[in-house]
Amino acid sequence: MLKKVAVAALAAGALLALRKRSAAQIDEDLWAEAARSPDAVRTTQR
Repeated sequence: MLKKVAVAALAAGALLALRKRSAAQIDEDLWAEAARSPDAVRTTQR
C-alpha cells in the first residue's frame, strides 16, 4: 500500500514539474513573438 502511495506522489510531482516547464516555455515563446513583431513591446525608454 505504501509503495502505491509513493508511486502516485512521484507521478503527481513529475506531472506538476512538466506543467510548470510547459507554462514557462509558452511564456518564453509569447514574449519572443511579441518582441519580434512590427508592433513590438519596447524594453527601453526613448
